Amino acid sequence: MYGGNRFILRQRDMFVFPAQFMRQSSSLCAISPTITGTSAMSFNATLFFALCLLASCAFWLWRFVSLLRTTPRTMRAAALRGLATAMGSEFWPQGSPYQDELATELGIAPGSIVHTLRWPNAHAGIYSFQEARYGAKRRMQYHDWIGYRFSERFFPNFDLKPAGLVPFIRRGWWRKVSLPGEIDFASRYVLTGEDQPSIEQFFTPDRCAAILSREWPSSIGAKVGGHWLLTHREKLFQNISESDSETGVSEEIQELSSLVTGTLPLAEALSGDRLIESSQPYASLAQGAAVKKEPRWRSGLALVASASAIVILILWSIIYFSPLWEHFDRVILQTEPRRYAFAILFVAVWWAINEWGIRSYQRAKEKAAARLEARFSQPSNPS
Repeated sequence: MYGGNRFILRQRDMFVFPAQFMRQSSSLCAISPTITGTSAMSFNATLFFALCLLASCAFWLWRFVSLLRTTPRTMRAAALRGLATAMGSEFWPQGSPYQDELATELGIAPGSIVHTLRWPNAHAGIYSFQEARYGAKRRMQYHDWIGYRFSERFFPNFDLKPAGLVPFIRRGWWRKVSLPGEIDFASRYVLTGEDQPSIEQFFTPDRCAAILSREWPSSIGAKVGGHWLLTHREKLFQNISESDSETGVSEEIQELSSLVTGTLPLAEALSGDRLIESSQPYASLAQGAAVKKEPRWRSGLALVASASAIVILILWSIIYFSPLWEHFDRVILQTEPRRYAFAILFVAVWWAINEWGIRSYQRAKEKAAARLEARFSQPSNPS
């Protein structure tokens, strides 16, 4: 009820924890700074406590999400750096030694090229790299390319893709090139390009027969132009999440080495050079550095235990937390200065806990990246 400039609260409307703030904010809007008794906390103190806690939670959530985005990239770079050491090769975290050439001949922006690794070969320069692209909702995606550079050859610009669902969506029918008399080739591959005479001249019957006679994964396609022959795996959807675990990064590097091996027959058929004979067994390079994968039942058990703990904590909070909190406010806090002091102390402790968690995660992942680099750089890997 109202009495002069005072507003008497019910006994249950005490010093509220931020989780209760939204429920009670409507009834607290008209509270005067002067409140009688020890049964309530002023709106200003509650608002101060809630805003400080929400601001700190938002800050730590942003910081942790940013860390989750950069950590997988750091660990992947460490593994590739170790693999480059094992092969006696080179690794560039950003850019490529031929980024301007790729931009001119194939339209790949220099600033989008990351994690370039040179794979030793006597007849061609082989480079694996990722192209950073923005997907739906401005989410960063990384597209894997395996690039073959032939300094003494110059290819016409064209795309060669397997006939299937993914190319059916992206093949670009308005630029399709039909080769005279190559019915079998046209049934298995989709060839597109703007300079049709040059493309028809390049795809001689012998070269088409060489392509048809080779075996490689059916999802591999090629983007060719100038000195470059870029191969990649056709995907309907690109992954937008990356693993920050040692096992996940190790599997990704093994998949990359298998992709290089899988694209060699196509590059050899298109170029006419003997690339496979002068190549290391790329697919087996990362096998010795593989991290033992934990059994699925362990990860499932950990997930069930975590979910159970969260459910129990929520139920305990609903049943017991509110009465205990009201008792704590009535017996311990009592006065307004104590409530402000408690709010400041609670936020400071919460800040320290989050800082400790972030730094612990960073230290753990830095050690994991160092282990990955050391493991992939072992000379015991096949070379």
